[in-house]
Amino acid sequence: MDFSDQVRRLVRAHQLGAALSADMQAWSVDSPYGVRASIAEDRLSWDLRLQVPQSPPLADWGFRFGEAVNHLRAALDNLIVAIARQSGVTDEKQLRGLMFPICGTLKEWKSRQKALSCLPNWCRHALEQIQPFQRSEHGGSLDEDLLIVLRDLDNSTKHHLQVKPDLTPQSIRHTPAVEFETEEGAAASVPPDVEVVVGPFEDGAVLLRHRTKGRIKSVEGQYNIMAQVQAITPDGRPHGVTSLLAALWEYTRIVMGHVMGAAETG
Repeated sequence: MDFSDQVRRLVRAHQLGAALSADMQAWSVDSPYGVRASIAEDRLSWDLRLQVPQSPPLADWGFRFGEAVNHLRAALDNLIVAIARQSGVTDEKQLRGLMFPICGTLKEWKSRQKALSCLPNWCRHALEQIQPFQRSEHGGSLDEDLLIVLRDLDNSTKHHLQVKPDLTPQSIRHTPAVEFETEEGAAASVPPDVEVVVGPFEDGAVLLRHRTKGRIKSVEGQYNIMAQVQAITPDGRPHGVTSLLAALWEYTRIVMGHVMGAAETG
């Protein structure tokens, strides 16, 4: 059975992911970001603010991420169509309606049986074995299933043309040295009142805000920030773009291998 088109889809998705990862790393090297401390006018607080000399091309990254996701989903759909053709299905309308089933419930799986009836028994059996609704029987949870994530991301990218990732600070390490105008002000400002601010990754954005009871004379210290480009999945959960794409690619390869292996023994 010829699975060359599906393999090409997998290869293309892998190439897109590798190029995307390389571009992200190149941007972080060419456009290093940093932080700066800024004392308020009343000198009763200070902020830690981002310094971003050049905004990252998030829209382009999101489009390419979405393209890779679409290739993975298409590889699964085309696999089912190829098996149907090999099994003797020639009705183009029927073939166009075929897609790789991704079912979160047994009821949903049963509702797909009519559409899948043109497939050989070995194929339907292999498909049932890897359905997300089976995960609970093996101690897993549905929201962990990468086929569900792939399906929902693919639907999202089709409706919105692209996934729009966020560049989000992951960790902030800082060792500030705050000098107060008076000893009384320093004593009154213990323990420190610190607020972590979640905002856009852009120049001047506030990361941390320290409020004090005494007036601040100066702020010094060492600061380090790490950030990650994240894709927000339709269920609202953030994932690192490159790690998520790598996981989706690997699981798609495993799923395809399972079905293709069944073809050899079916």
